[in-house]
Amino acid sequence: MRWQPRSLLAAVLSLVALPAWAQATNVAVNKPSSASSIHFTGYPTQFSNVKAFNGILNTEDRWAGGPVASATTPEWVEVDLQAVFRIEGLTLHSGRDTTVGQQMLDFEVHHRLATTASLEPVPGGTVTNNTQPTWTLQLAQPLETRYVRLVCKRASGDGICRVRELEVRGVRLANQPPTTFAGSDTAIVQPASTVQLTGTASDPDGTVASYQWQQVLGPTPATLTGTTTRTVTASNLTPGTYIFRFTATDNGGAVGADTVSVKVHAGTQAADARAGKIHVWSRGGTYDTAVFLPIEYGADPLKKYPLVLSMHGKGGTTLSSDHTTVLSNPEGFIRQLIPGKAIVTTYPAVVIAPHGPAIGATPPYNTYFGHGPIHALVLEAITRFNIDPDRVTMTGLSFGGGGVNDQLIHFRSTYAGGMPLAYTSPVLTPLCGISDFPLWASGNSGDGTFNAWKWANPTDGVLTQLRQCPNYTGESQVTVTLGDTHSGWDEFWSRPEAQTWLVSQVR
Repeated sequence: MRWQPRSLLAAVLSLVALPAWAQATNVAVNKPSSASSIHFTGYPTQFSNVKAFNGILNTEDRWAGGPVASATTPEWVEVDLQAVFRIEGLTLHSGRDTTVGQQMLDFEVHHRLATTASLEPVPGGTVTNNTQPTWTLQLAQPLETRYVRLVCKRASGDGICRVRELEVRGVRLANQPPTTFAGSDTAIVQPASTVQLTGTASDPDGTVASYQWQQVLGPTPATLTGTTTRTVTASNLTPGTYIFRFTATDNGGAVGADTVSVKVHAGTQAADARAGKIHVWSRGGTYDTAVFLPIEYGADPLKKYPLVLSMHGKGGTTLSSDHTTVLSNPEGFIRQLIPGKAIVTTYPAVVIAPHGPAIGATPPYNTYFGHGPIHALVLEAITRFNIDPDRVTMTGLSFGGGGVNDQLIHFRSTYAGGMPLAYTSPVLTPLCGISDFPLWASGNSGDGTFNAWKWANPTDGVLTQLRQCPNYTGESQVTVTLGDTHSGWDEFWSRPEAQTWLVSQVR
């Protein structure tokens, strides 16, 4: 029915009275997407699933599937709206353009609230014998969902499914607050009186607009510097326990907060002499190990710490050739904890870094980490140091990343999380056996050892397969960085969020 307001006032009142979903916009633009396949011609620059949701309507910018679709082997493209939206309608621009007759003939639109939920048909979203290059659906009832998938079963011309744009019109439901993490609890021993804290925050349906730190508990007022940034410095601390709150506010005004505690020891019981340093743990020449102990390790004999296993590459080292000293620049995550690094005084975990080459070995090294001996090392470390057995994680670069995969395959129950860098994905049957395991992989896009395509391609990439597992918990992620070289691990480990992730996982 045509709307004909009788006056300007009536028009304004009518607009105000409209439900939110009636004022919907295209909420799919530039949201993350995936697809069953991508056409091999010019991959990924010419055809890509992101082109189906980029808001550009021209003849050369579109997603195209790889094989010819059929009713039994359909091709699909899916968008993640990144929050729950109330959907009011859809518009599909298919084919090459509006003049060339190459559009989808038979297709369906499905949706789901989460990756673990089953796909359900969108009412009115099943179409056969379509003749329109642009198809629009106005839903009789708004639909609340997060993931929208277009399934193509038959296309005209050469049979390849093409999408120039899939518009999803809707409005976001209630603004979701940011997810915040103030960092792991830490401690210092006098005469130290200063600590640096770094919080992280992300917003599922917008952006983080501001940060705020404040003290909520403590024996004396601390001096805080950088209270409106992610990283705050608390100084003039006296013996006792301090609690600091980290607050993040998003662009919609929603607030998320988390707290972190800092325990200041009076120094009546001295910390371990090795605390805050890296020392050699001699194990008789078999995987002699560099060990980092937190700055206040030993001051509280009852305190248990997370344990991080750090593995170097097959040609890497952590110790001198005679295994008596730690190198000034050891390879692996433990390099982040050498003297002079900022996190030395705040990192709350014990870090062990086994040395692969045998005593007296000379370059070029070609060493590997056997999964059995490395697991024995980890179990021995749990009993040797004050370790919380539920907070043991592992990370490694190149073949050290392969060591992470080996531990995951053979001894998964020992670990709370794994971070393989610059190494290809795990081979495990069935893969769903690790779909509830926290995993964060990363590597350069052009690094053949990493093989970004095998990790993240939308058809059968490891991440894609994990998301389809019935017990997937959403704890797997892959970060692909720009670059063609076999490198990038030091830059990745220097990220505060990566350092925090390794000590935040709980089995």
